[in-house]
Amino acid sequence: MMLQAVFRAADLEWTGPLAWGQRSIWEAMRLVGVPGDRYFNFTRTVTVPRAAGSPGPDTVARALAMVVERHDSLRTRVRIGSDGEPYQVVGVSGGIEARVGADLDAEAVAEERFDPAGDWPVRAGLVTRDGVVEQVILAFCHTAADGYAGDIVARDLRVALLRGAPPGGPEQLRDLVGRQEGHDAARGERSVAFWERGMAELGGPVFEQPRREPSAEPRYQRLTMVSPALDRASQTLSARYGVSTSTVLLAAACVEAARVAGRPVAAMTPLVNNRFRRQDRDLVTSLAQLGLFVLPSRNGGGRDAGGRAGFHELMVSARAAALRAYRHAYYDQAELNRRLDGADPLCCFNDQRPVEAVTPVGEVPGDAEIGAALPLTEIVPESGLDELNCRFCVHVTGVPDRLSVLVTADSRHVAPRDLESFLRGMEALVVGGV
Repeated sequence: MMLQAVFRAADLEWTGPLAWGQRSIWEAMRLVGVPGDRYFNFTRTVTVPRAAGSPGPDTVARALAMVVERHDSLRTRVRIGSDGEPYQVVGVSGGIEARVGADLDAEAVAEERFDPAGDWPVRAGLVTRDGVVEQVILAFCHTAADGYAGDIVARDLRVALLRGAPPGGPEQLRDLVGRQEGHDAARGERSVAFWERGMAELGGPVFEQPRREPSAEPRYQRLTMVSPALDRASQTLSARYGVSTSTVLLAAACVEAARVAGRPVAAMTPLVNNRFRRQDRDLVTSLAQLGLFVLPSRNGGGRDAGGRAGFHELMVSARAAALRAYRHAYYDQAELNRRLDGADPLCCFNDQRPVEAVTPVGEVPGDAEIGAALPLTEIVPESGLDELNCRFCVHVTGVPDRLSVLVTADSRHVAPRDLESFLRGMEALVVGGV
């Protein structure tokens, strides 16, 4: 069954340019093209609170409409102007598609691509039992929201189910665009200048020349490592060096990518959520952008980073490099493209774990506990992809003690056999640093 979550917002229709983060993800989706851009869809699942009673589909649809009315980015369509540039139109009224059924799952709700020009950028699946909605699966078009924003929408939907519309009003997407055209422009210019210097030092993509080996089929090969030992070791090193576990893993991934590429200088582009200001914490949009993480050449090949002493030197450099990357990940993507002519390391890092997993608290694991976990490491083949906008991508996910690192690589530039070497090298580097 299908129904519509009918909304009518109190604000006015608005037309304007894309925000910087929207432009970044829009360009990534454009490079992949149709139908591969569905790869960027993502989901959040909201369990209906017990205190909400036993709501039926119509009640849940109304709560969803309240949330859509609250956040103008969820009412945005992206179109192309006569000059070839993207722009967006924020609507006032319409209906969000909601499928109703007992057997819906996240994959089914997110599998169909969004048409950014014609579709509202969110859809829902209402999982029911005996006419009562037990879960709401939300699927998002990435031009409207990033992972952090998806969490905000899920939170607001829970509140709407419990108490009606959430209190107060968050900043709107149109407000962010206004700031970026005014007050934030100088900060964006500093970030672009940082990228210019960093890319000049790097000298081109990390995996620049195609390999001679025949391309694999599909073109982009993927492999996952599930490593309790890497999880535990990264927690220990996080506490020792005063950084997040994400920074520890980013440094290790950067060193190993350089080793596989045979380069003396390493660089990766971590995804930075950019919500450092209070006014942005409840803002629903795609605010995340890529930072530029560059390690000095003495660590680039990984040979000097082995063992505790070498890893200490690596982490001193990595901590400073990470701070620079995070500080300069907020910029006008169109201006960056003009200044760098699209140059990019094409070597990405995305830690998709929740904040509490990235920065653990409590007692850290000891050497014996880490060593005992090493035999538990698993290497899991994944199905490949035909299209992607990156030559080498590292995604970190997982639950406590089941850290998962997924590496995806373009087989025209990276031999498929190097993927396991990369993952094993990350684990050995971090565990050896303890």
